Amino acid sequence: MILSAEVSLPAADLTELGNPFARLGPRSNGPGSGSGIGIGKGTGVGPGTGPGAGPGDGGGTRGSTDLGGISGATSSPVLLFKVEPEFSEQARKAKHQGVVILYGEVDTSGRLRNVRVIQPLGLGLDEKAVEAVKQWKFRPGYQNGKPVVAAATIEVNFHLL
Repeated sequence: MILSAEVSLPAADLTELGNPFARLGPRSNGPGSGSGIGIGKGTGVGPGTGPGAGPGDGGGTRGSTDLGGISGATSSPVLLFKVEPEFSEQARKAKHQGVVILYGEVDTSGRLRNVRVIQPLGLGLDEKAVEAVKQWKFRPGYQNGKPVVAAATIEVNFHLL
């Protein structure tokens, strides 16, 4: 049997690639507007407005042109110690589960500060998530060999077994 080396493949629209069996819905960049990632407006990442990352508006790591002491780390913080969050009694009774997304800043000592809920889950789970991550310990982000304050977005999963 002789096979032809000339095979014509269909042209693929690379912007439409994905799971062909997935349900239809918004593109994977999130529910926000302006082509950003997350719940914000504009081209940034997170809940803010504009091209920055995190809450606020403008550019920069926190989504603000005033970085408030946060510099762009050349190495990201690394989680060293983690406390698992507890389920709230309300959520357990309702069999409520999902993900809480938090935003915070890892300081130069490796502690999370200025923690805010950017995607709540409710039924007491948001509070349990914040309570747990405040006990976490990180290796801070570094820039030019020195520890710096770095922004962090943290997903806390609540799943019943």
